[in-house]
Amino acid sequence: MEGDKEAMPAETARNGALPVTAEQWRLYLAEYNDWYLQLPASGHRLTEEQLRTRWLGRDPASEQQVAATEERLGVRLPPSLRGFLLASNGWGPVSAYTSMLNPCEQIDWFHNTDEDFIDGFREAAEDAGEEIAEDEMFLHALSVAQGEDTILLDTRSASAEGEFDAYLLHIGGGHLSEPCTSFSEVIAQGRAQIEFVRSRRAQDTGAQ
Repeated sequence: MEGDKEAMPAETARNGALPVTAEQWRLYLAEYNDWYLQLPASGHRLTEEQLRTRWLGRDPASEQQVAATEERLGVRLPPSLRGFLLASNGWGPVSAYTSMLNPCEQIDWFHNTDEDFIDGFREAAEDAGEEIAEDEMFLHALSVAQGEDTILLDTRSASAEGEFDAYLLHIGGGHLSEPCTSFSEVIAQGRAQIEFVRSRRAQDTGAQ
């Protein structure tokens, strides 16, 4: 990533308890919603519906919707993502460059959602005289967000709690963040990124 995207230090990510269950997410999202709507209007990238309702989320997904998503993808979603969807079936913005977390019906494999990126990745490997391994992360990652940055969940292995490593990926520049240990953690990192970028931009504006 360029500019602000490269500048955010890892220690700016939020620490503390991270939401996992639907109830924990409801509390977290209510606080997040109030925090984000208090930001200066210039920082909002909201839909007309969000502006009208003053709510960044959507109605909760049902257990049946989550189960249908898992059946379609052939993989069980990690607990923190399941809890999120059962609290709000979509949300946004979630980072300085991620406009939306996808609802159940739009969660898909990254190789389906961003074929151009995968093709470019393959071509770069071929130009370097390399082969892409069958277990390459990009080929086994779920894409759960939209925007300049997407959020990828690496399904190749899960933690004891059933969580996948999670990443912010800048599609245009190909910059992949350091791994987070869960979907919850990458959401906290995205929020920290919003705070960091807004702080940097405020400093730059004040210096002019």
